[in-house]
Amino acid sequence: MTASEQNSELTLQEKHQQLEVLQAEVNTIFAEAITNQVKTADFAIEIWVNAMLDKKAYVAIACRMIHHSTTFLGDELLQFLRYLANGTVEKDASIAQWAVDLINQGLIINNTLKEENENGKFDVQSL
Repeated sequence: MTASEQNSELTLQEKHQQLEVLQAEVNTIFAEAITNQVKTADFAIEIWVNAMLDKKAYVAIACRMIHHSTTFLGDELLQFLRYLANGTVEKDASIAQWAVDLINQGLIINNTLKEENENGKFDVQSL
């Protein structure tokens, strides 16, 4: 194995470890919301506020929930998230509310999918 391949492998291992840590954070966030019986609408606000604070686990959750609501993927999803984030930063209340509404709708869809899925886990690796 060349030095370049070793560096690449190390990078892949580090990325895998980061995904595992992120997955654990996401699982904890959902577990706490369930334990505390947080209403879906309130959880959507919590997700968007923390995503705007650039907390990675919340950004991952926001991405997934907005994907559920819009079916945007890849670059299209990232562009849309930037649009929502920029509108929120610029204090456009209607765009901020739209983001929260999409997340709320995504949480409802996610719950339905979780009930249909055997493992019921939110998988950050599929983002």
